[in-house]
Amino acid sequence: MLRQTLEEWKVPAVDFAEYDQYAADIRAGSRPRAGRGKGVRSVLHSAFTTALARYCIEHDLPHLGFIVLDSPVVTYREPVGEDVDITGHVVDHFYRHMAAFPGQAIIMENGDPPADVLSCASSYRFTGSEEGRPGFFPAAFPAPPGNG
Repeated sequence: MLRQTLEEWKVPAVDFAEYDQYAADIRAGSRPRAGRGKGVRSVLHSAFTTALARYCIEHDLPHLGFIVLDSPVVTYREPVGEDVDITGHVVDHFYRHMAAFPGQAIIMENGDPPADVLSCASSYRFTGSEEGRPGFFPAAFPAPPGNG
């Protein structure tokens, strides 16, 4: 299911993908995830998390039913060695695939998803200031009633 996820995201040059239980790492192509650049490591981690959750949900296995991905498709301009460039093409396919995720996916990313995905997802822009939404959690919690 990991390889299928990477294929659906159109990640190039990853014709083989598996979880290596002895190294406790993901292998994609001819190299372990740890031997890749930051951008590809992030995509591989996100693909593994997504594929595992999808597998558990679809096969009625124990799972919380949601995933949280932090900066899953950050683009790095200078791939290292044999790493692949995570292009906008991959980013668009990632978001479109995640729109059909069978559980709930919380994706925190610096970029915007494609317009067609925004129409079927809830999107919140964090402003980092008092104006708008400052972050994931409220800036201040109101006092409970009766505690004065």
